[in-house]
Amino acid sequence: MRIKNELKKETRALEKSGNRKSAIIALLIATGTAAVLYIIFGAVTSIIKNPFFTRMTPVGWLEMSSLLITSLLFGAYIGLLYYAKASGKDKVCNASATTGGVFGFLTFGCSICNKILVFLFGVTGILTYFEPLRPSLGILSIGLLSFAIFKKAKGIAA
Repeated sequence: MRIKNELKKETRALEKSGNRKSAIIALLIATGTAAVLYIIFGAVTSIIKNPFFTRMTPVGWLEMSSLLITSLLFGAYIGLLYYAKASGKDKVCNASATTGGVFGFLTFGCSICNKILVFLFGVTGILTYFEPLRPSLGILSIGLLSFAIFKKAKGIAA
């Protein structure tokens, strides 16, 4: 009986140290992912100046703040995703995170440069109907990513 109790204590201690290690790795993954996403999305949408892409519309506060917030939230979600898989408590909430990421990209991306939007709406349709919706898409993106993080963290805590 005594040996059994000692084995349980050692198992709990190993689980705690494993969770601490997983938490540190998840934090590093979240930070690295947020930084990489900021650089990649910023370069592709030409918010970060580069010689490969040019932007047809000026960069304003909406684009800069949306890029920063979206990359931070998406990085946090990826870190939680790793931690949930490492701790064995993975609950699926990928649809809201994916939708939030797409809406975020549409918020900080150049609408006129987006070939799919130009194909669907035309330049006049984009400037008339889509441009006024971009701030709402940004808020919806932040809400969806925050919801995904909340549900992922709640699933880990349960």
